[in-house]
Amino acid sequence: MICPECGTYQPDRAKFCGLCGSPLSQESLVESFLRQAPEEDITLPKHRSPWFYLAVFLLLSAALAVLAGAVFLVYRAVGGNRQAGETVEEPEESASRFYDPELGFGFSYPNGWTLEQGFPSGEELASIRVGLTSRKFMEIKVLVLDPVVTVGGLEGIREYLEGEAGEQVRSLGGNLQDSEGDLFTYTRAGGMPSFYLEFEANLMGEDTSFILCYTVGGNYCFRFEGRAPSEEYRSVRPLFWSVIDSVSEEAEAQQ
Repeated sequence: MICPECGTYQPDRAKFCGLCGSPLSQESLVESFLRQAPEEDITLPKHRSPWFYLAVFLLLSAALAVLAGAVFLVYRAVGGNRQAGETVEEPEESASRFYDPELGFGFSYPNGWTLEQGFPSGEELASIRVGLTSRKFMEIKVLVLDPVVTVGGLEGIREYLEGEAGEQVRSLGGNLQDSEGDLFTYTRAGGMPSFYLEFEANLMGEDTSFILCYTVGGNYCFRFEGRAPSEEYRSVRPLFWSVIDSVSEEAEAQQ
């Protein structure tokens, strides 16, 4: 408290001022309290109107709706450009199966495609053609490699097949770029090592794209040659690969 006579600060329970000796009472305690300036103003929180919170909610909802709409438009724009620049053919739900019980090999081809068995020539054991039209088809040849070729292992087989592939490309009017690199790209088809290349040629005035793939099995070497007009090749290419990937030398149960 503050002494009303000398103005000095005294303990709240003091009855007399320790400096001037004036008596101190509860009235002087109240008076000293009123003389003390508050250290800081106390501001009570204001209660906001419910309309304020409703307005904030509506603004946030509108912002989220605009953001979602922008993301959707970007997605549609990107997806639309991809579909316009690329023709995607839906995969077949089922496929037909061809099996040769005499030679013991088989493969699948898309439903709706025709299959024709040709006449083997030279060292060929079988000649089969599957296709959608006269301009989009694949020929499958079954060959037996010379034992001399297989002595060199897979590398020797690759070198031999590169020579044969070069002759086949030139016979179709295709061009092979002169390079020191390998002609083939290595992959696996039907669980067997495979070598393939793709090229273009002009057949009867039409630009045509080709895939030439050799799959080396335990008993045979399968040569797949697919072709289609260049502007349609991208869409039919996955179907060509589905035929190549389905080849098998295992015995199959007859339907």
